[in-house]
Amino acid sequence: MSTENPDIRPDATIQPDAEAPETPNAEDAAPKAEDRIAELEAEVAKLKDAYIRAHAEMENLRKRTAAELEQKLRYAQQPLAMGILPVADNLRRALAAVPQGEAPTDEAVKNLLVGLEMTEKGLLDALERNAIKAVPGVGAPFDPHVHQAVQEVEDPSVPSGTVVQEFQTGYAIHDRLLRAAMVVVSKGGPKGTGQEPGGPGKTVDTQA
Repeated sequence: MSTENPDIRPDATIQPDAEAPETPNAEDAAPKAEDRIAELEAEVAKLKDAYIRAHAEMENLRKRTAAELEQKLRYAQQPLAMGILPVADNLRRALAAVPQGEAPTDEAVKNLLVGLEMTEKGLLDALERNAIKAVPGVGAPFDPHVHQAVQEVEDPSVPSGTVVQEFQTGYAIHDRLLRAAMVVVSKGGPKGTGQEPGGPGKTVDTQA
C-alpha cells in the first residue's frame, strides 16, 4: 500500500512563509518618545509664557484704568469750578469798588456790603472744600507756573520780581492750575527770589 500524499506533487517546492512583521526595536522607539516629550514640554512652556504675558497685560490695564478713574474723580469739579470763578471775580470787583477807608453811611449800602462779603466768603469756602484754592498773589515772588505778568513797574522798595498788584486772581485745583493769576510785577529793587517776567515759562499752561 502506497504512503505517498496524493496532494503533494513530486516536483512541488515548499514556499517560505510570508514575511512576518518586524518587531519594533526598543532602541528606535526611545528617541521617538523623547522627541514627543520635548515637543510637549516646549508647547507647555509656550502656553505658560502666553499666560504670564496675558496676566501681566491685564494687570497693567487694571492699574491704568484705576489711575485714569482716580484722575477723573480727582478733577471732576474742574468744569464747574471754571464756571464759578467769574462769579467770584465779580464779587471781588464789587467789593473793591467801595472807596477804601470810607465807611458807608447809608444803612442799606452797609448791609449790602456785609452781604457781599459773606457771599464771597461762603463761595471761597465752598471752593476750598473742593480743593480749589487761590494761588499766591500780592507780595509773593513771581512764579511763571501760576502767574502771568501783564505789566512791570519800577519799585525799588520791594525785591525785584515781586507781585505788587493782581488784576485777576489765579486758582488751582489740587496740583493742577485752573487759570493763571494776571499780575503786575516789580523791577528795579534788590534781587528777589521770583523769576523775572519774560524768562522761561512765561506762558502758563492751564492744563497739568
